[in-house]
Amino acid sequence: MAERLAQIGQDYDRRLIAQRPDPHLARYLRHVDKEPEVRRDAFLQAKLAYENLLAGDSRTAAESFQKAKDAALAHPEEFDTNFLPIIRGYLAVSYLRMAEQANCCSMHGPQSCLLPIRGSGIHQDEEGSRLAIREYLELLEHNPGDLTSRWLLNVAYMTLGEHPEHVPQQWLIPAEKFASAAPFAQFTNVAPGSVLDLAGLAGGAVMDDFNGDGRPDLFISSSGLNGQRDQLRYFENNGDGTFTDRTSAAGLDGLIGGMNLLQADYDNDSHLDLLVLRGAGVLGELGDQPPSLLRNRGDGTFEDVTEKAGLMFAAPTQAGAWGDFDGDGLLDLFVGIESSVVAGFDVPLYQGLEQRAARPSKLFRNNGDGTFTDVATAAGLNLTGYIKGAAWGDVDNDGFPDLAIAQEYGPALLFHNRPAEGKAKPTRKFAAPLQLEPARSSSVVFFDYNQDGWLDLFIAGYAKKGSTYAAGQVAAAMLDQPHTGELSRLYRNKGARRAAESPFEDVTAAAGLNQPYVATGSTVADFDNDGWPDLYLSTGAPDYRAIVPKRLLHNRGGERFEDVSASAGIAHLQKGSAVAVGDVDGDGHQDILQVLGGEYPGDNFPRALFLNPGNANKWLALQLEGKKSNRSAIGARIAVEVETPKGTRTIHAVVSTGGSYGGSTLTQEIGLGDATKIKTVQITWPSGTRQRVENLKPNTRHKIVESEDLSAR
Repeated sequence: MAERLAQIGQDYDRRLIAQRPDPHLARYLRHVDKEPEVRRDAFLQAKLAYENLLAGDSRTAAESFQKAKDAALAHPEEFDTNFLPIIRGYLAVSYLRMAEQANCCSMHGPQSCLLPIRGSGIHQDEEGSRLAIREYLELLEHNPGDLTSRWLLNVAYMTLGEHPEHVPQQWLIPAEKFASAAPFAQFTNVAPGSVLDLAGLAGGAVMDDFNGDGRPDLFISSSGLNGQRDQLRYFENNGDGTFTDRTSAAGLDGLIGGMNLLQADYDNDSHLDLLVLRGAGVLGELGDQPPSLLRNRGDGTFEDVTEKAGLMFAAPTQAGAWGDFDGDGLLDLFVGIESSVVAGFDVPLYQGLEQRAARPSKLFRNNGDGTFTDVATAAGLNLTGYIKGAAWGDVDNDGFPDLAIAQEYGPALLFHNRPAEGKAKPTRKFAAPLQLEPARSSSVVFFDYNQDGWLDLFIAGYAKKGSTYAAGQVAAAMLDQPHTGELSRLYRNKGARRAAESPFEDVTAAAGLNQPYVATGSTVADFDNDGWPDLYLSTGAPDYRAIVPKRLLHNRGGERFEDVSASAGIAHLQKGSAVAVGDVDGDGHQDILQVLGGEYPGDNFPRALFLNPGNANKWLALQLEGKKSNRSAIGARIAVEVETPKGTRTIHAVVSTGGSYGGSTLTQEIGLGDATKIKTVQITWPSGTRQRVENLKPNTRHKIVESEDLSAR
């Protein structure tokens, strides 16, 4: 596999940049050889500058954009009215990226790029931000309604410690708009200066126990195919707050790339395995990258069994989900393909790229012998689109998981898992999908936000019309102005009262989530252990201007969510991709592994590990091991009945890896709030076995193995 990836990745960065022309600049270049000299030179300077910006040479990019700007100012009669604003915008963002590279990257620290920027996050090298401010002021003078430039102007002043005092009043976003409405325990990014302090591109993250010592280890990928930068990395947890890079010792050298990572014990041998999904967001032949299924040998090493397992294909994907859709005790695998023949791509801009036929997504049924068979068509899962996220969840509590899908160009989908007729194989078949908003989404996650025992569904909205103006939509919402940003959706499960046409009710607005977040990933965890699961959103988009804060949305008693991102110290501005959650330091409080870095070579950034300081609320950690059910116990339902000062309460959880972009630990770390006693723990295993456990105490950890002698379904 390493040789195959090296071959595909030859000259990867240059080839990626070549297929990503800016649509606004590209139209000036279509007939550049026929243009008068002054225009031709300016257009070519702009092209060169844009390519240097994507490659990471921000200073050279700024110099070339400045030449194009000078030409447009000196010969206004030669250029249409759109050219100069485009160049000014890119000149400004070149300076801003120059500032980020000189400070946030070269002098990376715990407070770098955290909104609101303060303390050690304030830039020591002021040059880039000063020059960016100059350009943004010019842009706003000519276009006062440009909210993207207004947002970035305020950020630039903030990097200098001059916000809000020095921001011209007409362009100011008040300081209180960046603050949280309520206090929250402040996380600390402990990655800077550690073995985790490695820069990379957008990629995958998994936090789970791969060596069987009970402590969550880390896997991190980088989506490019450029040697050392994009090496898949494995860090073992030392149990003392540090990690050891075991990449080479685990036999992983040369395995590069990966936009997403998914963990599961697919062969039921009690050792967690890893799936690497590659090629997402990349067009043409360059995006035809194979996945890797890495089998954990149980001795600290991994074996690439992709071809042997029947999972070898070449197509761009980041969406996948492990789940036992047919209830046979073996984990199956859904893989969502990004089919490039979809609305949204301006095909003339991608001349030279081979057109690809539409390619359907895959449902690999586990054969139980280490191999898989694609049964998507036989199971009624005929799905072709630009798939970005997938998650399994048992919406109707019938014991079989249903499938939720996020699409970048098209509605989100819910496929209901039903029995197949007669003796058909497979034994389960999916009904025609229910279409759900938003129209453009990035990730999906099932969780019981209101703790009624029925799984609800959160679908993360993405940038509605490309990512150029994404930050402006966030600014508009912050300023209480009209916006066109795509909204996420929270669907409450109607439970036993559900209507025939839909099991869900849209409660987004009532829950306080009707904001444009520009979310790339989403996951759930009870960060304050109050017994109500919170939401965490990874955010960003490919365009360099799309820098928006990560979000921690605190669940207030199952009724609404409150944005506490700034108070929690996680409102990072750098591009976010996969996120994974778990308790890395064993203190009972869930920490956050956030992969940072964009899709372009010049947008790389170090990863973040946010440690949760915790509070006095109680917790219970349960590691489940299936016997008749799949060994990972994915899909098992847990109900913890506790006594509190206000009476008895039941807290619900389902074993999963969290959201569709990143793998949180399979150990269920359940917040118990102010519980004084755990009365019982009731587990409903995927096999249908019901198991009751008693005599557990708060603030303890337990491994529970499925009892085979109890009544089954």
